[in-house]
Amino acid sequence: MRIIFVLVLIISFAHNSKSQTLDFSTWKQDSLPTGKRLSYANLSSNNWIFVKKGNKVIIEENNFKSDKGDELPFTKEFIAKNLEEIEGNRFVKEVEKGFLIGLNHGEFGGGLLFVSNDGLTSYKIGEFLRIKDIFEWNSRIYAIEGLAHLGSSNGQIIEIFKENGSWKYKTLSKLIEAPALIAKANNQQIIITSQYILRLTANLEIEEILKAPFYWGVLYPSSIHIENKTLYLAMRQGVLEIENFETTPKYRWYIKK
Repeated sequence: MRIIFVLVLIISFAHNSKSQTLDFSTWKQDSLPTGKRLSYANLSSNNWIFVKKGNKVIIEENNFKSDKGDELPFTKEFIAKNLEEIEGNRFVKEVEKGFLIGLNHGEFGGGLLFVSNDGLTSYKIGEFLRIKDIFEWNSRIYAIEGLAHLGSSNGQIIEIFKENGSWKYKTLSKLIEAPALIAKANNQQIIITSQYILRLTANLEIEEILKAPFYWGVLYPSSIHIENKTLYLAMRQGVLEIENFETTPKYRWYIKK
């Protein structure tokens, strides 16, 4: 009986591991988009994103959803009438009695707000913040924010906390440049910027993992998928595979056949 149980566990693990593996059967490996190839890639009409469906992670055309994170219980009409300030690109994090909403309008601004469950009470927590993601980690709430524009690039990690009944924020760490994405891997957070992969450690320290082999910021990375020691980045034109991304990175660039 014990042997049968162990075999079932092994088969189940193998199935789950396989189901998480990306399918590149309709893709082909190509040279990295460096030099003039990067400009060509930037003009591509193909924009890719990873989407989890059941136990599988698949690659789909990016539909550029303006709202990310948790779902708001308000209609578009209600938002237009009562919460006009949260329209546009936003990231939503549900919290006690309401929602934290991070805005990102690029060079045109952004912000961080709290909105009550009924949508009738709201207030600004911070202005001039371009929020890319709000995430909970070790029972605390953080966000990545920043802006890359006209040759300059600035970013930071902020902590969002409640004090005396109101939500506030403070800078936790400055980043080498504006962040684009963040994903949890083991007991750390992996941060993607325009040309770096960084890690936020359990001690809340920022460490550089690697510098990109090309300036992938101009290909607008949309999502991260990590399998064991391999990291995948979906972006314009293709998907970048980085094997052993934390130690001895090996790069492969996939484009659609």
